[in-house]
Amino acid sequence: MLNKLFFLAVAISVSFYSCDTAEESSSTVKKSTWSPKMDEPSELAQIMRDLHEEGLQRKASLEKGELFSGSVDNLLKMIAATPTEPHMKGPAFEPHAMAFNASYGAIQSASTVAQQIEAHNNLVKSCVACHTNFCQGPISRIELLYIH
Repeated sequence: MLNKLFFLAVAISVSFYSCDTAEESSSTVKKSTWSPKMDEPSELAQIMRDLHEEGLQRKASLEKGELFSGSVDNLLKMIAATPTEPHMKGPAFEPHAMAFNASYGAIQSASTVAQQIEAHNNLVKSCVACHTNFCQGPISRIELLYIH
């Protein structure tokens, strides 16, 4: 009787183990082939990310004492771009975007590194001012663009 109970306990354990092992291997397969679908950024968010990347490049260039020439493609698209949430763009957005464009123009027309640094820092100020009103999340990242 004891042998039969022992054999039954072993048989049950083996069957549970084999089920767990099959589940683990199938879940391992699922995990290795599964990839998350990331939300696509809005048109405006992507422009902001591109501008931030350019700001990092400009800062690095200016800190080396070199003038930087960037692209104005995103500036023209910014005012009409679709935001992530409709409330993130209101009547005050356009004046902020125009101030940004003016600061960006000053960067483009600067003929010395010192002038471009001043214009760059003014551009960063305009970004912070706008984000204070509409989307506060990235302000700490934006402030890292200042050149001291």
